[in-house]
Amino acid sequence: MRKIIHIFHLLCCTCLLVQFTSCELLDFEVDSDLSQIAAKMSLGFDTVYVMRGDSVVVRPVFKPDSLNIRDIFITSSNPEVVSVNLLTGKITAVGAGWSRLYVQSVSAQLTDSCDVCVMEVWKTSEKGFPYETIFYANVTLNGKPLTKDMMVAAFVGDECRAVGEALSFHGTDFLQFRVGGETLSESSSVPPPPDDDEEDDDDDPSTVLRERIYFRLYDSKNHWLYYHLPGVEFDGETHGTPSKLYKIDFK
Repeated sequence: MRKIIHIFHLLCCTCLLVQFTSCELLDFEVDSDLSQIAAKMSLGFDTVYVMRGDSVVVRPVFKPDSLNIRDIFITSSNPEVVSVNLLTGKITAVGAGWSRLYVQSVSAQLTDSCDVCVMEVWKTSEKGFPYETIFYANVTLNGKPLTKDMMVAAFVGDECRAVGEALSFHGTDFLQFRVGGETLSESSSVPPPPDDDEEDDDDDPSTVLRERIYFRLYDSKNHWLYYHLPGVEFDGETHGTPSKLYKIDFK
């Protein structure tokens, strides 16, 4: 009789062990599913800048890093600005303007998006200007020298007036900008004359504001655009010399 009771206790313990092991296996499978649900996909940026004609391969980053999901589907909200090659994931800037890029991982149902700004290729304006402001400049980004992937140009409004020409003087590299201008009118800092005739302004001299020069830096490697503010008033003068350079530092 004692032997039968012993066998019964042994069978009960075995059943409990099997149930405990089964619970552990179920918990492991649930954790695995949750890790997939918590997976994330990111493009790593909200906006990218490219020039018309350039191409960029879109490579989203997945978290956790162990994920290997390759079925990426990309769409462009404005195909006339940004076209998409679905086989390679390459986007091409085909026209100036803005487009919204949508990226989806089909199997994991993960999505992300970003804006793409396509700029016209920077070229020095071919218009003939009666005046010229010249800069011999040491151009830096956060105090560091520029790389070969960076381009700097001078703008008046949205018109590119000069692209920096790389020169060297006694071993010192610098950029030269020859910025054309329309007028050398009165400065905006000069107040207009008092109005002595409120009813008729035809005989009152007008004050025309000078054009203002703004420098922009395009980083083609990181697809980013920097502005140098507050800009420089067009004055028809020469700023800096090859031996004493004008400083432009982008932030």
